[in-house]
Amino acid sequence: MSQENAEVVRSWLDTWVVWFNSQRDPDQLARLASDYMAPDVTYEEDPVWPDAGTYHGLTAVVRRFAEYVDLVHIERVEAGEAIDAGDLVIAKVRIAMLGADEGEAIEFLWTYTLRVANGRITHFRAWYDPKQALEAAGLRE
Repeated sequence: MSQENAEVVRSWLDTWVVWFNSQRDPDQLARLASDYMAPDVTYEEDPVWPDAGTYHGLTAVVRRFAEYVDLVHIERVEAGEAIDAGDLVIAKVRIAMLGADEGEAIEFLWTYTLRVANGRITHFRAWYDPKQALEAAGLRE
């Protein structure tokens, strides 16, 4: 079952990357989210993120991801690997944002731990430090 969970996450990543790199229509994001996430999904931001929060429910999670576009001036997103880690799936995402200097993009690698049940993402957490994400999933680099 855990490999199936990794496939769900892989498909979600691929779909969301297309959304972030194209039209970025919030209504489309809500439809995509409902394809992959449970209605009562929870998303936790890493505490290193300024004003980090926890978002409960599909609507709150979608709203937060739509906010990221303008909040951090996302230029492009690339999906990395989705790793089966037993009870969790680890996903890596490379995000390019506009920096303080005009036109210069800064890249960050965010890692997520995700819990999937019945083919839907029920909980996910962002990690700025990939090592912490691996440790949370009981893995080492």
